[in-house]
Amino acid sequence: MLSILSRSLVAAAVLTITACGGGGGNGGFATPTQASSANPPTRPAESRLATPDANTASTTRLGGLAAVGAPVANGSVSVQCATGAAVATTTGATGAWSATLTGQTFPCLVTVSGGTVPAGQSLYSVALDASDLNVTPLTGLVVAGGLHADPSTITASSLASSASSALEQGLAKVNASLKASGYTPLAGNPLTTSFQPSAGDAHDDLISTLMRSLADENIAYDEMLSSIAAAGDADVSIPLTHVFKTAELAAIPQLNKASISASGDELSMTLGAGANAVGSFVGGGNGNKAVLQLPGLAGTKLIDFKDMAMDVKGATSSGGRNVYAYVNFTVDLTCDGSPLAANATLADVRKKRRIVIFDPFAKFVQQDNTISDSAFSTVKFSRATPGWRVSAGTPVGSGVALNPDYIGNETLASFDFATYPNACIVDGVTGDGGMYRDKSDAQCDTTAALAGDKPAACGKPYSGAIVVLGDSGTVVASDWKVKKIRFNAANARNFAFQ
Repeated sequence: MLSILSRSLVAAAVLTITACGGGGGNGGFATPTQASSANPPTRPAESRLATPDANTASTTRLGGLAAVGAPVANGSVSVQCATGAAVATTTGATGAWSATLTGQTFPCLVTVSGGTVPAGQSLYSVALDASDLNVTPLTGLVVAGGLHADPSTITASSLASSASSALEQGLAKVNASLKASGYTPLAGNPLTTSFQPSAGDAHDDLISTLMRSLADENIAYDEMLSSIAAAGDADVSIPLTHVFKTAELAAIPQLNKASISASGDELSMTLGAGANAVGSFVGGGNGNKAVLQLPGLAGTKLIDFKDMAMDVKGATSSGGRNVYAYVNFTVDLTCDGSPLAANATLADVRKKRRIVIFDPFAKFVQQDNTISDSAFSTVKFSRATPGWRVSAGTPVGSGVALNPDYIGNETLASFDFATYPNACIVDGVTGDGGMYRDKSDAQCDTTAALAGDKPAACGKPYSGAIVVLGDSGTVVASDWKVKKIRFNAANARNFAFQ
């Protein structure tokens, strides 16, 4: 139940939100408009509140901003306070709105619908006093989480009798849910923090990312409101889509004659033809390898992994066994968070961290040629799908293949979770012979494979989940396309390109 919190209490609350990227594809909501440096966005002047009329002490102006990643234009605004009649107004082209309250008593539930809000959807917020008030998808989550009720069911009487900590609890709940779901922190209160409803504003980009992520998982916003309202004090899983931008892709290192680039919503993973001088790979090799690093999966327990899917296309009949896209997870068997010792060797790190590979060749190429070079095919796999293997070392399960004994029909279902219950994906150095070599130490800068007694730092750190084309022995040209990647564990992560 909601309370009349002091402005200072609400302003002190911190919501975990992120600038994971904004723009397009946000579940039917308008795409954020771009602001140019010559014409930067400004907070709508009409959202500023006037001082109550000195001759009419019971008259107050309440207003603010309604946005869904872009301003809500021509939206219908309803203000229902704890006492007094409901007041109606509309949003302007900038998303600003203003209403005159005469005799009403705070708190007030503000609902925005229509205009550029899709039919059947509504946005909600709660005003505790006559401060600027945002009405956005984030504020609706805070209200639903604090009152433990779908905002569409909240009545004037429930506003009047609410508990003093309701909005604070709602902020904390949304904070925890977003953080647990992979969103990174940005200080601020979504109800009252001033922001610009355009791409490039961190607050606005968070809203766009949230709405796109829901759309990518086919979750309607009102479903999310119901979920967070019904969850009590528990965190709620919120999907997250990471959209790779051009600069981010360009910053991911590739090995030898390999490259990645995006055009539209497609990623190209390209290998050039020809052998290379040995020295780029930790384990030697003269081939080429294109690598897409997937951020934000570190800490995911292997036991929580449900499935993964990739939309891919590429040639499967030329270039040999290793010219196709596959997935590597760097897994710390204990996941205890302990750093590598300063003098750790490649052999040391290979004992602590293993490479868990899903290799679609046997399942999808060798057996039934499912993958096409002319149309996208969806490769979907779980722990029970044949095609898993683990880098050489001690066994990690009776039915899990170890290199080089892999034949393609093994699964990950028999991974030894009893011995390694906390095994998790980690970012960092792995010692994997098929990955990047860091030559900054003279011991690492050789023209031969590195022995196990070389420093662990001879291997460059990278994200614990990667999509790969080629290997250290691939010397033929190849080009594969990847359109969408979905990783499903405790919550769904989608990866897209633009």
